[in-house]
Amino acid sequence: MTVKTKMATLVTPEKIAAMSTEDRTTLYANCMRTVDNEDAISIVEMIVDSGLPYARKKEISHADPEMRMIELIVNAPANEAALLEAAANGTPPLAAIEPLIVKKLKGQYNGQNGATIAAGYLVAKRLYALDFEKGPSRPMPAGSVAKSAATFRKKPGYA
Repeated sequence: MTVKTKMATLVTPEKIAAMSTEDRTTLYANCMRTVDNEDAISIVEMIVDSGLPYARKKEISHADPEMRMIELIVNAPANEAALLEAAANGTPPLAAIEPLIVKKLKGQYNGQNGATIAAGYLVAKRLYALDFEKGPSRPMPAGSVAKSAATFRKKPGYA
């Protein structure tokens, strides 16, 4: 038997299609900031898969090449060990790979366009797939673009 949480049952592809662009934009932005649970990630994926507009012009969206580059860095097999090590040490995994993102995107990676939030979202998505759960947010190291980021821990019962 599959149990869905309240958030997941309230948002469906049909409801997303019936929303105004402004409502989709708000929902998308709220879910991108809410990496607390896998439902927010599922809703973001529903919004993106709808093919309907959902992001303000100044904000990074899933269709942007910058988002794709962040996604490639986060999901690169060569970077997995750094993410896992940071999680094991109780530091934000974003801190382990943000220098790679900055090196590649330079000024296109910033808080004003939502790129730091997008990077945090993609790190969370990656770690949820590896059976981690979100821990408390911690300040990022000095010199980081993102100010704070989530920590992660292995879900109880998973090796």
